[in-house]
Amino acid sequence: MRLAVCQTSSCTGDKAKNIAKIRAIARTAASWEASLLVMPELFLTGYNLGSRLKDLAEPSDGPSLRAIGVIAREEGCAIAVGFPELAGGELYNSSALFDAEGNLAAVYRKIHMFGPDEKGLFVPGKELVVTRIGDRTIGMAICYDIEFPEMARELKRRGAEIIIVPTANMAPYHEVPTTFIRARSLENGVFVAYANLCGTEGNLEYTGLSAITGPDGIDLARAGPRGEALLLAELPYPRPNDCFSTQIEDVQLPLDR
Repeated sequence: MRLAVCQTSSCTGDKAKNIAKIRAIARTAASWEASLLVMPELFLTGYNLGSRLKDLAEPSDGPSLRAIGVIAREEGCAIAVGFPELAGGELYNSSALFDAEGNLAAVYRKIHMFGPDEKGLFVPGKELVVTRIGDRTIGMAICYDIEFPEMARELKRRGAEIIIVPTANMAPYHEVPTTFIRARSLENGVFVAYANLCGTEGNLEYTGLSAITGPDGIDLARAGPRGEALLLAELPYPRPNDCFSTQIEDVQLPLDR
């Protein structure tokens, strides 16, 4: 699989402009023969909108999501993108994953809410999501989710080979895109695709540093802290299986006394 991760800014509150941006980015990714493009958290609307997010939210079969499915089909490239999802009168911070035929393969609702603003706006999701894109098994997370080792561990336990992470990580949390993302890859022997926003939005400054990390915890591609970037990495198959210095037979647990 050839994987693309986009670090960019969102046109705050303008879904039409953001869909047009997705189209242009997907066209470029497809020209590089990417199989999957990962966009940032809440990219469809922008992240830092407060209560306006509920007015801009759509169900997973809404017109904006259908338009993104068309883009995936026309470009022949699977697309993951963050959006505010309205379902049953509740607002979720969600990520939609379309396959290369434009079908909605999965919707994941963010489980771990970051800070009082997210907790006041969104209902937490309750289900982990693992799905297939082509011949790879994809685990889905959003931003703060990936800071919890248990989340990545359970996605791996359910078969994930790649964890995709649409993100809106902001200052001063500069170590999250580097230390945590590499650790999640190495701990679990998985690829992680971390697509962060960049620039400023209202009172937030995003940290950038989007990345594709390998099962050995080493960057396959890494963006800088500022500016837009489209990262591309070829993921080997089968994945390397000699990433760990610690072998299971070497693990010795203390005995009860």
